[in-house]
Order: sequence, then C-alpha cells, then structure tokens
Amino acid sequence: MGVGIDATPINPAINSLGVSSKSESYEEVGRFLLSAAADTHSVIEKVKDGSFRQICLKDDFDLKTLAQTCLVYRYESETERIMAKEFNDFIPKLSSVMKSNFAKPTLASLEDALERYGLQMALHSKCKILAAIWEDGVDGSRLILVNRPEKFMRDSLVQALSCLLTTDATVRPEHNTDETKPVDIRVDWFSSKAAAIIEIKWLGKSLAKSRSNTGSANPTYTEYGLARAQDGASQLADYLDRDVRHANSTNSTQGYLVIFDARRKHAKTPNEALSKKDALHFANANIDYEPDYAKNRSDFAPPYRFFLTPRESHFLPINS
Repeated sequence: MGVGIDATPINPAINSLGVSSKSESYEEVGRFLLSAAADTHSVIEKVKDGSFRQICLKDDFDLKTLAQTCLVYRYESETERIMAKEFNDFIPKLSSVMKSNFAKPTLASLEDALERYGLQMALHSKCKILAAIWEDGVDGSRLILVNRPEKFMRDSLVQALSCLLTTDATVRPEHNTDETKPVDIRVDWFSSKAAAIIEIKWLGKSLAKSRSNTGSANPTYTEYGLARAQDGASQLADYLDRDVRHANSTNSTQGYLVIFDARRKHAKTPNEALSKKDALHFANANIDYEPDYAKNRSDFAPPYRFFLTPRESHFLPINS
C-alpha cells in the first residue's frame, strides 16, 4: 500500500510499475486482493481523490525507489514495515494474536476467539501477561504456578478478547451478576441483546503463599485437580441463574467455562526435571463433567480447556 506524495489521479506513482486498474472503495480493493493469484505481489496506491490504483506483479521488486516519492506500507508474512525516503523500519506487533496492527478485528464469534487464544497464546504462554503465572518464569520448566495465578489468566484473556472481538463488543473483567457474586469476565455486544459471562478456573500445582510474604526456604504448594473444574461448572451455572433474575429479561446470556490446565504428573518443585511422559501426561486429557451442564442447558456452552505446555528443553533425557 502506498500514498504518492506528488502523484495525481491522472498520473499515479504506481504507473511506473506497469498498467494499473482502478477501485473506488476499500470493498473493491478487497475483492481485487482476494482475486489475486497466490504467487503474485499486490501493490495498492491511494490517490488524492480518494480512489485507488492497483496492480499485481509476478516478480517482487525493490520498494526503495518507490519510497522516494511515496509513503509505503508493506505487509508480508504477518510482518509490517513503513518506508519513506531513507526511513525503513518494521512495526512491532501490539498483540501476537492479531494478523496486523491496523486490521479491524473480524472475529465476530466468541468461540473462534477463545479457540485462537488457546492455541496461539495459552499453549506456550506467549502472552506477556500470562507469562507471569510460572513460579520459575516462563523460560523455566513451567511446572509450578505462582501463588494466585488466576488474576494473570483473567487479564491475559481480557486483553486477547478485546483485540479479537468485533468493535461493537465490550469486554469487562470481574462483573457482578448480582450484589454478591462476581464473574471473571463479561462480554456485551452493542448491536444485539447477546451477552456472555466467562468463568475461569485453573488446574495444577501452585505456590500456597507468596514467597514475598513467607520468605520460607521450604515453600508449600496447593494442588487442584478435576474437582476444581466441576466446581467451576457448578459456579457458572449458578451465575447464569442469578443473571436471569437480575439482568434485563430481554437479554440472551451465554455462559463459558475456561479451564487453564497446568497439571503435571509427579511434579514436586518448580525447577526439577520431569520425563516427557510425566510432563505431558495431561496434554490431551478430556474432562468429564457430572452434571454436564453443556448438555442439559441451552445457555451453557461446552467448556474450553487450555493446556499450558511445559518447556521441552527441561525434560529429563530419554534414557535417564
């Protein structure tokens, strides 16, 4: 994409690359890009009358020459850079889940956003907020969680959903369903009466008390298993019942249970080494719920489980 500094609608800068075509709107430009062959390079210029000139090139070319008379933006393989005369620099990504810093979020579905978050951010703790959940740091073995890690999980998911959902959605942390019961996250859509409440639970082992508070050389740990997930499901069902009683009766609220799963088999301390088999023992473990509210209630979505993978470089050698 470029904006010619001295170019005119009659003589756009893009004409130096070949014969261009014209579009009158962003929608037409979008259709042009969708129709372009995968092995071509698309170049778009916005000219002074608000219209666009576009061309597809079989071979890539050096943008430096074009940048002498244009402000150039280039997007390639999810990286972005700006060029203008001698200036040429990449734009740091604001969020690892966004394809582009400038793209309007298009994930209208909360389910799509949750799935993308689980695979692209939670799995390897890529989010900077979520990285704080590990007792020995995100670059350690990732076996033991810090004391009270749920605040980092909630804030990380709030940030991701705020980026991924459409602009008519608002994401709020710690929303009260009534005077006494706070739910972790609430999502509302301005353009409809739809709403969602999200309850977060975590499984695994964490420090029982903050090290800064105890100063103990022999820390103790708290461990949560499947019962914790079931507690979260029952809690969410109760939140949904309370929301019906206290919210506008015309609203349609859907409940989502999100489980951050950091379980490790035989993990005792943060910096030990486990076998690959023990470290990944729960990687593909399904959680069975009884009662299964997702089957019994239309307002209870199937739960999401985000497995938080350990660092493979810290596994014990295979033959040990």
